[in-house]
Amino acid sequence: MITVLFGGSRPEGNTAQLTKYAIEGLAYNWIDLTDYQFNPVRDFRHDNKDITNYTDDYKHIIDQVLESDTVIFASPVYWYSISASLKAFIDHWSETMVDPNYRDFKERMAKKDFRLILVGGDCPKVKAKPCITQMKYTLDFIGAELNGYIIGTAERPGDISKDTFAFERAKEWNETLI
Repeated sequence: MITVLFGGSRPEGNTAQLTKYAIEGLAYNWIDLTDYQFNPVRDFRHDNKDITNYTDDYKHIIDQVLESDTVIFASPVYWYSISASLKAFIDHWSETMVDPNYRDFKERMAKKDFRLILVGGDCPKVKAKPCITQMKYTLDFIGAELNGYIIGTAERPGDISKDTFAFERAKEWNETLI
């Protein structure tokens, strides 16, 4: 099963268009993170406390991610980073790592096929590189790998259709994700 963690602010925007092309015809679970509430992260790493409950939507989503084989992070490049909704979701992994109900969290996540789709308008093939590094470090911390990324260029609505290189890469993904 493929799960897309979509962090864009426009459900039919350039990032969504490119991502949907990459998974066209495949079975997938699309999670629009902007539709969910993520409370600030509780940092109990140094307090010898467990986290066993969540008062936001995080648990519902992480449980779906843990059932997935492939996870695609899809985000516009906002201020040279991933979107706030995607970052807020990932930040909650810190809670999961101290939740006794998820003792095998890192081991399960390490088995996932993680991929990243980024779309930006201000020289994204250069300026989105910190996002890729951020995701590589994040996944490395949990013992996982970033198995591929696509950077699309689009400034205005619909511009992504002009980025033939990004669409060619998305086509390659579609053929290999089957």
